[in-house]
Amino acid sequence: MTELVQCVVQEGVAVLTLSNPPVNALGQALRASLLAAVERSEADPAVRAIVIAAAGRSFPAGADIREFNRPHTVPGLTDLCRRIEICRKPVIAALHGTVLGGGLELALAAHYRVALATTRLGFPEINLGLLPGAGGTQRAPRLIGAAAALRLMLSGAPIPAAEALALGLIDAVEPQDVLAAALVLALDGLPVRPTLDRADGIRDPAVYQAAIAAARTRQKSGLAGPRELLAPARIVDCVEAALLLPPLAGLEFERAAFADCLASEASAGLRHAFFAERRAVKGPEAGVSPRPVQRAGVVGAGQIGGGLAFALLSAGLHVVVIERDRDALITAFGAIATAQQRAVEAGKLTEAAREADWARLGGSLDPAGLSEADLVFEALPEDLGLKSGVLAELGAVLRPGAVIASTTEALDLAVLAAASGRGDALIGFHMATPLPASRLVEIGVTGQVAPDAAATGFALAKRLGCLTVRVAGGGGAVAAHLAAACRSAGDALVRQGVTGAAVNGALREYGLRGLYPAQTGSAAERSLAMPAADIRRRCLAAMINEGVRMLADGAVRCPSDVDVVSVMALGLPRWRGGLLKMADLGGLLALSRDLADFAADDPAIWTPHPLLGELIKNGQLLDDLNEG
Repeated sequence: MTELVQCVVQEGVAVLTLSNPPVNALGQALRASLLAAVERSEADPAVRAIVIAAAGRSFPAGADIREFNRPHTVPGLTDLCRRIEICRKPVIAALHGTVLGGGLELALAAHYRVALATTRLGFPEINLGLLPGAGGTQRAPRLIGAAAALRLMLSGAPIPAAEALALGLIDAVEPQDVLAAALVLALDGLPVRPTLDRADGIRDPAVYQAAIAAARTRQKSGLAGPRELLAPARIVDCVEAALLLPPLAGLEFERAAFADCLASEASAGLRHAFFAERRAVKGPEAGVSPRPVQRAGVVGAGQIGGGLAFALLSAGLHVVVIERDRDALITAFGAIATAQQRAVEAGKLTEAAREADWARLGGSLDPAGLSEADLVFEALPEDLGLKSGVLAELGAVLRPGAVIASTTEALDLAVLAAASGRGDALIGFHMATPLPASRLVEIGVTGQVAPDAAATGFALAKRLGCLTVRVAGGGGAVAAHLAAACRSAGDALVRQGVTGAAVNGALREYGLRGLYPAQTGSAAERSLAMPAADIRRRCLAAMINEGVRMLADGAVRCPSDVDVVSVMALGLPRWRGGLLKMADLGGLLALSRDLADFAADDPAIWTPHPLLGELIKNGQLLDDLNEG
């Protein structure tokens, strides 16, 4: 037996323990090892039952998503699940952790399921533009009916073990030792019980079909998400097939539907976004220990600073707010109190937690009140003179080792660092929207900043529940550069006679924000009619070209970082994958030709960056630069 699956026989029960850290992803090697272990156990006359369990923090939390872009390997998860299901000896799955996607499909292939009370189970495939493709759409409805199965698959949200038990998805919940509970079941002499032979959830065809019809009505109304996503409709089709088709035909129907979704551009975009977000946090500072932060300061408690103060308090830090005068400080405290009250009313904050947070809040009119802070945010308006003056004061009063984080959007961090006199401790900490709404923080890093000071910014952003993107060189946030490129393109179109309303409409149809106030019209005496698709091509091409420039200049580490920002900060629909992923999907040669054509109107905006030409010449995509 390989080390991926350990087999121990106890009182005639073969306990197969999966061990593929960190989350026991069901890659090819693990699938092959488990298949061999099941077949050996079935053939062993000393074994009368089989328990499938997992080491580490979870039963398999899904398939190995990286395999979706590779040729099919055997055994596939569908075949493994079917082999487990037809085993001549009873198979019990002992579940703990997060049993998601392919992990839940593996569990459903077993004859019985017992879960630790803290287990969560779900089908998150829709978040990748996919559907459960290893029998999940056929087995789950047979156990819990169409309505519950569709809710799990269309929402992608996991449910706790207690709810799974109530639905009939699992057979027992164990508060402490799930393996011991599974062994008790195995020793009870339970019969083999293939899930595809079950009919618990399909006994009332009328109720079942009513749930299918309701789901289709919701999709036709547009409430089920963008029409570009194939998965929602295919999930409904597959769940219907569980009622209408014989089991094996249903599995084949599901397999074809999964292939359709996998081949779609929307799924490619969602899978790219998934990996891009995970790649974003693996910067040079990932292995560096951050400086401890328990006391924070916020200078300037406007919308950005006030949101920061609220989020820092919610994260358990002591916070001192600095404002220019007493009235501004009172206003800042009032805004924080209002945000806390809204959080209490929304059930996101308890009264006791609010009181504890408020007790850790202090204020001052003098920057010297920050002398004990571990990290201080400068959250002032985008004025170089104002920021520089305040940073100089901070540099004089902060203790050695304190980190300074500027929320600047476009100013040069190197200039601000020089003004502070602490170039080794100043970082950028930019959010496109104020906390706590923001889910993305761009951490600006200059050549002078100490690695552990930069690591402190990344660690704090994670503590605040935000994803991070590293921006090097200090030349401004990626979101600001992309938005400025879009604005430049829009302004050029308005100068040609396109109305601001037409530009806004073209961008909003694509999920992006408009550029102009509602009353903005053409800057020219004539009005130029231009199709929305052409307006969009020009604006998107300008943004992509700017993203390529930032990549070539080393401001971002890889193309996918630009994609993360364009989705999380600019509002580009996640299923598009991001600006540079869109460039790959549309073809770099076509993009370069478009840019060359548009450059006749304004070379400063649309002249193709030389990196595009290099990639085209070498037969590469931007995505190739994400490797390594």
